[in-house]
Amino acid sequence: MNITEVRNEVYMWERPTPKVVTPEYPYPVGQAPLDVLRIIADDGSEGLFFRTDINLSESNVDDIKRLLVGKDPLDRERHWHDFWRLARRKIRRDGYMKVLSYVDMALWDLAGKKFGVPVYKLMGAYRDKIKIYASSNARTFQGYLDEIDSCKQHGVMAYKIHPGGRNAKETIALCTAARETGGDDMVLMLDNAGSRIYTREDALRVGRALDRLDYFWYEEPIPDYDIEGLIMLREKLDVPICAVENILTGMYDVPEYILRRAVDIVRCDTRLYGGITPCKKIADLCQVFGMQCEIHAATSMCEVANLHLECAMKNSDYHELFWPAPTTPRGLPIIELPYHLDNEGYLHISQKPGLGFEMDWAALGEPVRIM
Repeated sequence: MNITEVRNEVYMWERPTPKVVTPEYPYPVGQAPLDVLRIIADDGSEGLFFRTDINLSESNVDDIKRLLVGKDPLDRERHWHDFWRLARRKIRRDGYMKVLSYVDMALWDLAGKKFGVPVYKLMGAYRDKIKIYASSNARTFQGYLDEIDSCKQHGVMAYKIHPGGRNAKETIALCTAARETGGDDMVLMLDNAGSRIYTREDALRVGRALDRLDYFWYEEPIPDYDIEGLIMLREKLDVPICAVENILTGMYDVPEYILRRAVDIVRCDTRLYGGITPCKKIADLCQVFGMQCEIHAATSMCEVANLHLECAMKNSDYHELFWPAPTTPRGLPIIELPYHLDNEGYLHISQKPGLGFEMDWAALGEPVRIM
């Protein structure tokens, strides 16, 4: 089997207005470009990947064609390293890591469809469902507490706070109120997103509050590049330090953080790290060192690729799902969501082949550009 065609189709699709629009849940509406990358083999097998933030250039598409056409699509390992050599030269200039990610995920999608199995089965399944934690979308203090109440009503007993630029004192107050609202049974995390407004001392002060409040993890308390600061926090705090989703060269930087004991939990995702292929290696490396590997949230196909990865690994406790949880495609150009959330907080993965997406081609119409 060989790849005979690679093409990128650009559509203009209309994002529908959500039923509820509030300051807590802003949602973009109106037309937006959508790139659909197709990789097609000579036996008719096809892998695809779509995103609204990829906007592939003609140069990107030419690179993909040059490296893939005429090659076996099942040779994902070789293809990943071919693209990595290219990405090393371009990663700082034009964010080439995402191009690598999307090609890798499209190849996994193709392989799953070729053999008629979901991608997580192709990797070697560990499970077919995983608990979620709700990832905050709130903006106001009360909004966070309302989200926690909403989670409990839906059987979701884990919630992560993004403090949104609040200073250390305000963050501690928010985390305290969240514990009071959630109760002792609610699993709580804090994601400071590597805030530049925190000093190491600020991060330590917040971390000590999280120790008292029994938080499950403390994510990106300071920027990932501050390895010495992460080591200091890990040595002084009980709450597990979860980080490294934003390191520049993905899996090749992770071993330093593990060996220097800078983190308790390694963070990665298929969009930022170059696809499913390297993320599975990172997860396996963490397992060898007795560490958890928790996958960072994404949207659309990247989110579902992350879910397939989590269902093929043992050392992940949760899937990150933005809250409120979608129950319909919510504007995505697909027929239905490739997962469903039950009333006990478990996300069940689709059993459709590949990544499980069925595009709504009729809704998309004709592409406005083909490369």
